[in-house]
Amino acid sequence: MTKDERQATAAQIEYARDLILKLGYDLDWYDLDKMTRSQISRLIDELKDEWEG
Repeated sequence: MTKDERQATAAQIEYARDLILKLGYDLDWYDLDKMTRSQISRLIDELKDEWEG
């Protein structure tokens, strides 16, 4: 298992949840607990870009 295949950290999951809620999205659309570190990292980048406009 490479480092990108490992499960996302608790901090990554919490940060993604916070961004999803700030943007008004439904948490049920995302299976954050099953995402890898690289997947959630990409999601966070996309959400941050949208949040920061």
